[in-house]
Order: sequence, then structure tokens, then C-alpha cells
Amino acid sequence: MRLLALEKPDGLLFCGDGADDFGGVTLPAKTMFVAGNCDFFSKEPLTRELVWEGVRIFMTHGHRYMVKRTMDVLLSEGYARDAQVVLYGHTHMQNAEYHGGLLLLNPGTMSRYNQYYAILTVTNGVYDCELKQLSLR
Repeated sequence: MRLLALEKPDGLLFCGDGADDFGGVTLPAKTMFVAGNCDFFSKEPLTRELVWEGVRIFMTHGHRYMVKRTMDVLLSEGYARDAQVVLYGHTHMQNAEYHGGLLLLNPGTMSRYNQYYAILTVTNGVYDCELKQLSLR
């Protein structure tokens, strides 16, 4: 996968739909997946909580949190889990919005036609993100 060679990330957090597409790809040691609504036979969980460099992260695909209609349900879940970053997918649209100290982050989609992703930088409890697009040329 060209993106992994280009960015050389310390880890990969994948928000569902297409985990099988990573077969045969060498992944960073810190790689975590959640299942999406199209991952029919996945053994991955629907949600994950992790602490990375002192930052609490909640991961989900988002389909069970009505993210195509509203961010309110997902935002409430993030607050309930005391998360600082909430990663989600499902809409296939990049989004990064801060609600106080809580970051809602959708990296976008890596499809044949659109290759969007996000870099989440976490260092000693401080976090920030950058939305990016991979050139198809």
C-alpha cells in the first residue's frame, strides 16, 4: 500500500469497511481495526478504546451512531467514554471538528476514485490532526 510507504506511520487505526483489503500488506506494529457495516464476516470488534501516548481514543465505524444524520450521538458516546479523540468512518467524507477538548475525526475513504486519509499526531498527551489526500497519479 503506497500510503504506508509514503507516510511511514508509527501505527494504523482503520475505521472499518475493507479490512480484508490489507491482506499481504506489511502493517505497522501498532495496527488496530474496527469492523464496519460492510465487514460481514469480520472478527474485529465494532468499537475499540485505546490510550496512545497519553491520549484516550475511541474508534468506531459509525454506522451504529447515526453519523450520516447527526454527530450528536457519537459526540455523546465520546464524552461518556471520556475520550479525547473519536475516530469514525461510514460517511466516506473527511471531517475534523473540535468540541471543546474532544476531536471528532473521520479520515475519509481510500477507494478507487478518492484516496483521503488523516494523520493523527499524538505526543505526550498532546494531539492534532491533518486531513490529506493521496494523489492518484
